[in-house]
Amino acid sequence: MLSKSEILITKRFLFSKKTEGYVSIFSWFSIIGIAVGVAAIIIVMSVMNGFRSNLTERLIGVNSHLNIYSFDKKIHTDEVNLLKKNLTSNDFDKIFPSVETQGLVINDDISKGVIIRGYEEININHYLNEKLISKKISSVNFDKIIIGDALAKELNLKIGDSIKLAIPKTDKSILGNIPRFKTLTVDGIFDFQMYEYDASLVFISLELAQKLLLLDNRYFNRIEYYINDPLLINNFKKKIDSIIEAKNLSLYSVSWTERNISLMNALKVEKNVMFFILTLIIIVASMNIISGLIIFVKEKNKDIGILKTLGFKNSSILRVFFFIGLVIGLIGTLFGTLLGVIITENLQYIQIVLENLLHTELFSEEVYFLSTLPSDIKYEEVLFVFSISIIITILSTIFPAIRASNIDPINTLKND
Repeated sequence: MLSKSEILITKRFLFSKKTEGYVSIFSWFSIIGIAVGVAAIIIVMSVMNGFRSNLTERLIGVNSHLNIYSFDKKIHTDEVNLLKKNLTSNDFDKIFPSVETQGLVINDDISKGVIIRGYEEININHYLNEKLISKKISSVNFDKIIIGDALAKELNLKIGDSIKLAIPKTDKSILGNIPRFKTLTVDGIFDFQMYEYDASLVFISLELAQKLLLLDNRYFNRIEYYINDPLLINNFKKKIDSIIEAKNLSLYSVSWTERNISLMNALKVEKNVMFFILTLIIIVASMNIISGLIIFVKEKNKDIGILKTLGFKNSSILRVFFFIGLVIGLIGTLFGTLLGVIITENLQYIQIVLENLLHTELFSEEVYFLSTLPSDIKYEEVLFVFSISIIITILSTIFPAIRASNIDPINTLKND
């Protein structure tokens, strides 16, 4: 702790009215540099957290927690019932037998490749139900189709318009094999806020999907399972795999983590790398504290010499200059933390203001996968960044403080 005399000297040095006062260009650069570095780390880490959680949530919602496929490309109803029979109601939350294939949607001269999914019902428990922006639909009629808002804009479609759907299965004719076509009416438009799915995913009735793929109504090509906690999907997958192996079924499972493992790992690595890079900003800013303190010590040689002749010990001088550097670092860290939290909490509003001022779309969903810039601030990470900044600041003040405490008062006063 500082004594009263040490506190007085510290205040005089920090808030001197003279031009050589320590609150100079050097200290301001140090404060601004540290504040910008701390704020940048908090903002970037929060955006990475938001992007990861937002992306994970939407990927899970669209793709289900666990998918069951067949090596024979079709799953019989008896196999679906057999799996359900060996599972309890606590094992999973929802199950949707479905048909999925690739196809082509055509409107006038415009065509687009899409993923087609067929469901028997789109009830209140289905993930599509809450994403519909046109109207709520309990089921998809045989001659209807539900498309994404991005696809609707691209093909200039609205509710009630007709659209042609083509799939890889072909019909034989005197002219050879021709694709199978079906004209459908747009009955709903959804928005997952993920361009990749909003522009390339369509929903039709299960009956129509089975007919287009020449499947009997007792067959599917995919079973979708949803559980209460997606993070525990590996435990559920092991149970499913054990049932498949025990019953000798020609099936295999793919969890949402396996489907997106490369993306999740890439996000984790990117977050760690960004933290390391931005930490360098704080380290560079702390160099300003070292240089500023060294210059300040040089300017205050005479004052330090007088203080020592008055009885100040080396330890007192060391504490004074150490505290000066700590105050500069603390101010910069506090301002940076406050700035980072404020910007993170209001990131979407800032994005809207900038887009209106610049008359441009800063984060196009076609490029950045999400239509808005997400953020998820974790205050334990903010505390960690704050602590790291303070530690770097403390380390930066040690050398100049030791140098100030070792000044020889006799030589200093003689030279001056």
